[in-house]
Amino acid sequence: MSKPTRLLGALDNDINIAAGKFLKNGVPADIDSLYTAIQRSNSSLKRKPKKVLLQSLERCLDFRGVADDSGEDSEAAIERETDSKAPEPDLMNRSLRANLSSGPSRPASPPPTNDEAGSRKRRAANGEALPKRQKTEKVSVTPPGDVSLFDIGGIEDVLKQLKELLVLPLLRPRKYIETNVSLPRGILLHGPPGCGKTMISRAFAAAIGVPFIEILGPSIVSGMSGESEKGVRERFEEAKKHAPCLIFIDEIDAIAPKRESSQSQMEKRIVAQLLVSIDELERDKEKPVIVLAATNRPDSLDPALRRGGRFDTEINIGVPNEQVRAAIMRAQTRGLALAPDVDFISLAKRTAGFVGADLKDLAGKAGSWQMAQYREALERQALDLEQSMELDGDKEVSQIAQSIMRLISTARRNDIPEPPGFEETAITMAAFDAVLPSIVPSSKREGFATIPDVSWDDIGALATVREELQTAIVDPIQNPERYAAVGISAPTGVLLWGPPGCGKTLLAKAVAAESKANFISIKGPELLNKYVGESEAAVRRVFMRARSSVPCVIFFDELDALVPRRDDSISEASGRVVNMLLTELDGLSARAGIYVIGATNRPDIIDDAMMRPGRLETRLFVDLPGPQERVEILKALIRNKPIPADIAEIARLDVCHGYSGADLESLIRKAGQHALKRQMDRVEKQDFEFAVQAIKGSVGSMDKYYKLRDKFTQRQ
Repeated sequence: MSKPTRLLGALDNDINIAAGKFLKNGVPADIDSLYTAIQRSNSSLKRKPKKVLLQSLERCLDFRGVADDSGEDSEAAIERETDSKAPEPDLMNRSLRANLSSGPSRPASPPPTNDEAGSRKRRAANGEALPKRQKTEKVSVTPPGDVSLFDIGGIEDVLKQLKELLVLPLLRPRKYIETNVSLPRGILLHGPPGCGKTMISRAFAAAIGVPFIEILGPSIVSGMSGESEKGVRERFEEAKKHAPCLIFIDEIDAIAPKRESSQSQMEKRIVAQLLVSIDELERDKEKPVIVLAATNRPDSLDPALRRGGRFDTEINIGVPNEQVRAAIMRAQTRGLALAPDVDFISLAKRTAGFVGADLKDLAGKAGSWQMAQYREALERQALDLEQSMELDGDKEVSQIAQSIMRLISTARRNDIPEPPGFEETAITMAAFDAVLPSIVPSSKREGFATIPDVSWDDIGALATVREELQTAIVDPIQNPERYAAVGISAPTGVLLWGPPGCGKTLLAKAVAAESKANFISIKGPELLNKYVGESEAAVRRVFMRARSSVPCVIFFDELDALVPRRDDSISEASGRVVNMLLTELDGLSARAGIYVIGATNRPDIIDDAMMRPGRLETRLFVDLPGPQERVEILKALIRNKPIPADIAEIARLDVCHGYSGADLESLIRKAGQHALKRQMDRVEKQDFEFAVQAIKGSVGSMDKYYKLRDKFTQRQ
């Protein structure tokens, strides 16, 4: 009775035991006789519904017949009978008896076919259909062959770290064992999208030549319970079989999010399985397996994955600077035919914010543009040769159809020379110049920093403030060795304050552009969120973006809205935001190459802790411009406009006293509107004279700013 107990359900097991007793007492082995015997007995089975009893008796008789006839394991016997083509001898009789015993009103069913009999055998003990067997996908361990280390440029520091962590541990693990040095187990690559995390991992696997197992984060997730964890286990087991081996998990944040914030039990199980699988790699030191993972959201990973012994080494791949972009371009175009006039330095200067994927896209689109030029040259050549087309049917065909047929006819001919200028097919600098404006860098789309297109020439006057910013930010970025030689660190924070419209935002952009640093502009209120913890998380994300874009200037506009003075009137949420920003500014997090500029016209309500040395220690007052400064600002504003430069002298008049930079820009708009009303296509001096009378200064009284100046402005 051990087999029925093991393979049948609870009810079927009880009926099978009872049927065994009845059969020993001479009851015939058919459903009617056994059902009658159960009804006459004193057991509780007779109270079960008739239909349930009949179905269970049929399963028990099938089970007994299989087990008794073969003497083999019941599961194997069921599988054997399923595949057999021979009909079961007693199948027809049992089916007829079942139909007759279920009552006269039940319609008779046709005799089961061999397939139906087989499907009935492929059922679980409780009568439910067995789940379909999942096809096991064979895990590929072949190293990639479509990429090499020579296709990567500009990130020598990352390559050096990976060289130390991968080459000897995978190829000479015996040395580590002899010296009792633990092998690296996990390496996490993180950075903005398109910076080359996946490409670097595949290139190293191809160079080392060890078995390579790639796990694409979302592809491991399955809808069936337990299948996702099974997929993780199988891949780690396969890696241990082929050790030394390299496992690469792409988009790991999709399968290993923080468990405390995850709503899905499956995600929690996958994280737990991943933790266990990585920990098991340490048990067998003879077979080294190293796990590489990539993500652009490291803060969303479960903290247990980032501790020592798991992903204990984290490598940040940031947005490339100008020199790195030039190196990447050389590597990306290594296999392309380039014209001698292609200037990588010039391209690097004009591709601020581009990552590796954007530069690859640039090279690909430049090649497509060059081929489009070749196509147009072929069409022109066809017209010059007066190619005649004999078209069937209607002669009134569209111009595009004629163009296509003309191109096809010319392309098929091999007896004509190549169009002039295309004897040698090569990508020229003109191709890069043509497609560059159409490419939006992914860092800008993803919210990472880019270099603004503002220079000192766009700012008139403010000479004193510009000199201080040059010393505080531009020089430390351009000449860091000078500060290191003196033994001091550069001030990392500047507060620009003064009346509105005086150019504080423009100054911050110009500083970033002059120093070739990336620029992140944050409006103070946009970081505030009504949900608990979201505002602090937004502050952390800003500095994380900055660390991926070093050197970087973070500009906080309207800083007083973000860090008001902490007292009894401030809300708890605002207090947490202030604390979070102070923590980031303190240098507890890595801040090398990150400079902060704040702007406000209310420095008196900013928390005092923000302006102590080490944070926003350089405080610069941006005053209203004087007469000569107003002229310089107006000249800068009309520099690229069809307006005579001598008109700027109007800003020297006393009527313009109290104008800010924003007021002068409004003056230009008002003069242009007046010229349009006069039906003129050009702005003249009389238009500015009219605008001067219409525009009033927007600042008002400066007394309060001058009172604050003695308190907040440092002695120069």
